[in-house]
Amino acid sequence: MENASRPEKERVFINKEEEALVVVIEECSKKHKSRPTADLVLLVACCVCNGLIVGYSYAMGVLFLEMKESLHSSRAETAMVQSITLGVMCGGGLISAFISSMIGNGNTLLLGSLVACLSIVSGFFVISTPVLIIVVGVIGGFGLCNVFVSIFIAVGQVFKDDYKLALAALNLSGGIAYFIFPYLNVLMMQSYGWRGEMLIHVGLLANCIPLGLYIKIRLPNERVMPSSRKHFFSNTYFQSHVSLWTDPLYVTFFICLILRSVPLGLVTYFMLDIAVYKGFNEVDGSLFLSGVGFGNIIGRVIILLTRSLIRLSPVKEYCIYCIFTGVMLIFLGLGTHYWLIMAFSAAFGLGYGMLSSTANIAVFAISGEHRYPTALGIFNTGIGVGFGIAGPIGGVIKDNVESYANILYGFSVISILSGLVLLPVSCLCGQKRQELPVEEDS
Repeated sequence: MENASRPEKERVFINKEEEALVVVIEECSKKHKSRPTADLVLLVACCVCNGLIVGYSYAMGVLFLEMKESLHSSRAETAMVQSITLGVMCGGGLISAFISSMIGNGNTLLLGSLVACLSIVSGFFVISTPVLIIVVGVIGGFGLCNVFVSIFIAVGQVFKDDYKLALAALNLSGGIAYFIFPYLNVLMMQSYGWRGEMLIHVGLLANCIPLGLYIKIRLPNERVMPSSRKHFFSNTYFQSHVSLWTDPLYVTFFICLILRSVPLGLVTYFMLDIAVYKGFNEVDGSLFLSGVGFGNIIGRVIILLTRSLIRLSPVKEYCIYCIFTGVMLIFLGLGTHYWLIMAFSAAFGLGYGMLSSTANIAVFAISGEHRYPTALGIFNTGIGVGFGIAGPIGGVIKDNVESYANILYGFSVISILSGLVLLPVSCLCGQKRQELPVEEDS
């Protein structure tokens, strides 16, 4: 009996060893598993749609002079079309994050795509600047805002472990669009006018609709706010707001974000007018804007390649780029020769690209994964406020001062100050608490 039971014991022992080995192998495979193809497809699609949104909204400045002559409006009024578009697109982030928590990220992106496309199509028939501001700027900008925020939220949800590289790649797509679209807009405008060009952009932006459907499939179980309003103010959305607005580092970051967005918006809106002011034509102005876009790409590529090597806090890194961008604005105001202006435009774009790529990473570093959707909404609101006031302020000053050089000098000081104010706050807060890394949320 003892001899018969011994093989059974050995068999049980071997089975337990095999089960333990399977568990170990499964744990190792979880740690070292490759990224699913569906995630990479999502990232590529988000990069493409982000590029289309940035290409439409930021390169709209190319239409400035023709739109101004066609609508017989002032600089300040005409600049408000793009200014309000960018302002609402970024500034509506608070509302978009709330909508996303209500109906889901995929539905928010679908809704935003449809609203944006319909409003831009309606703008084709508008002959009044105030109506164009409302239709294209306010309504269209709000639609783009839902798409823009949903893209970043989706990438943040899927790429929790590799968020730095994923966000850097997403920002790189915007830099490529910033480089390509200004010159493309000039070519399209020469053939179809600014109204026809906007219809072309509608066709391009319609590609965001399939992305919304894909996000619904890829993230079917994303958390949404419960339909009952019993615990309306106790949900994570409002809790995140309370914790973020009581965080001194994030509040200072938000204020400085508004300050640094104003000079960036100025160059985006008025580069063609700046070129004419310096004695060049519209094509040269579009090339200068493309120079900014080229530098933007290089800056974003640098951030993408060096992301894993940089040991500096993302917030401190962001401060350095704010100061660098402000200094480049001074040189841009001093430039008078073609190649000098082109070089300074590219240098300004370099800082712009590094600044833009680091900004989202800094937001993630401060907020962490769970507060990131709300923090992103507040972040985009700050950008929207800065870009929204940049157009009217720059246009009014130019109509009265007649000097873009002095405007550039003044806004350069604002950009430098935003970095200098945020840097000591980041250092002080870093001594009290360590900025939230992604690993804690992962």
